[in-house]
Amino acid sequence: MQVEKKKDFPYLSGKKLCNYWLYVMYQYTNLSLINTDKIYIATDRHIIRATHRLGLITDEELESSKVQDYVIEAWIDALSDTEYVPIDFQAALWLWARSGFKEEL
Repeated sequence: MQVEKKKDFPYLSGKKLCNYWLYVMYQYTNLSLINTDKIYIATDRHIIRATHRLGLITDEELESSKVQDYVIEAWIDALSDTEYVPIDFQAALWLWARSGFKEEL
């Protein structure tokens, strides 16, 4: 979709929006998606901040123009050889960062 069908979906391109749209489809519909491990985490500022807070990216990577790529790779690496895929953590990380990293439930 990001390469071959980009012209057909101009408003759903990019590292953040395309993957967030797929996350919503995955999470909130009964549509059966395959290869969900290929849906990487939607790298908005909250996900980026949470990833940094967890120590999965460095201060230098946080300040880089390639921060989205670093975050995507960090989650792929962190979850390799587990039953989880990066998109499984989208809501939790987003809410945690959005709430100012509150530790209490």
